[in-house]
Amino acid sequence: MEIPKRIFLARLPTPIQKLNSVSRRLGKEIYLWRDDLTGFMDSGNKLRKLEFLLADALQKNCDWIITCGGPQSNHTRATAVVARQLGLDVSILTLPKPGYDQDQTATGNLMFNQIFATHQVWLSYEEFQKRGSTYDFFLNAEADRVRALGRKPYIIPLGGSNVLGCFGYANAVNEMVNTWRELVSGSNAPDHLFCALGSAGTYVGLQMGLEEQRLTTELHGINVIGPMPIPVQYVSNLRQSVLETYGIEPHTQQSQMIDGYVGAGYSIASDEDLKFYINLARTEGVMLDPCYTGKAFQGMVTEVEKNPSAYGKRILFLHSGGGFGNFAYAEQYQQVLKRLST
Repeated sequence: MEIPKRIFLARLPTPIQKLNSVSRRLGKEIYLWRDDLTGFMDSGNKLRKLEFLLADALQKNCDWIITCGGPQSNHTRATAVVARQLGLDVSILTLPKPGYDQDQTATGNLMFNQIFATHQVWLSYEEFQKRGSTYDFFLNAEADRVRALGRKPYIIPLGGSNVLGCFGYANAVNEMVNTWRELVSGSNAPDHLFCALGSAGTYVGLQMGLEEQRLTTELHGINVIGPMPIPVQYVSNLRQSVLETYGIEPHTQQSQMIDGYVGAGYSIASDEDLKFYINLARTEGVMLDPCYTGKAFQGMVTEVEKNPSAYGKRILFLHSGGGFGNFAYAEQYQQVLKRLST
């Protein structure tokens, strides 16, 4: 597989650790791929995608990065941080859900976006729906504004999930396998690999990497973004783009998209969700995030409990980061913690 130009941003290789308490609970060997440790302010799975996307931006002599996401987007935060490290200006297009108070005190990723970004644009949810519920119109409008300033913009789509972004995890699979073989004696690769499925760049990238390495590992993407047709379409579009652009057929025969764990909606966490994250923190010393990794990890645990014979002996979960997003749920966490202490 021919790998596009890349710049090195992430702190690699990231470790893999065994989760002893969860392993005992499920009767299997459960491991965590710690891509929440790719950095600090610039941490998470998005950093692997940005290594390819920002290399392309620099190669094209662009000097202003434009991207998009929700108020607690890990992608926009990581993009703003690394763009500044590279001396680039940044515009963040932020889409709040209906009823969101833009004047409330910014926390978590949103606060960091405001600190690092040159220009933050709040989008109207109603206008977003009128424009086909995609960011394209708004990203292009911001690019036009930047060009009018005499600058050269570079657009990065939602989640960094395009053909170039997919190479972040296509490339990461080889690293993961090397780390795995050093840690798990006598095992070439995990039997199953779980990840959160949102804008699909990580999922399709993993498909590409698994195919390149000729692994028998089965990949499971837990839908965390919305009604199931949304991630299915994201995956389909990306796979087609990868095939058309690079002639690569992503690994699909051993891949599965799993629904049923979005809960009340994207980035909405229940009190029971937070109890689960608190318990994991207290038993494994690991913090998930309520938007992506939390729901995906719960989905993995539930699926394995429902049908343990379907998931082999050794399971790896990709921790794709998002810890800063927990601060947006601080009040809800406090309420849950009070009830747990009584």
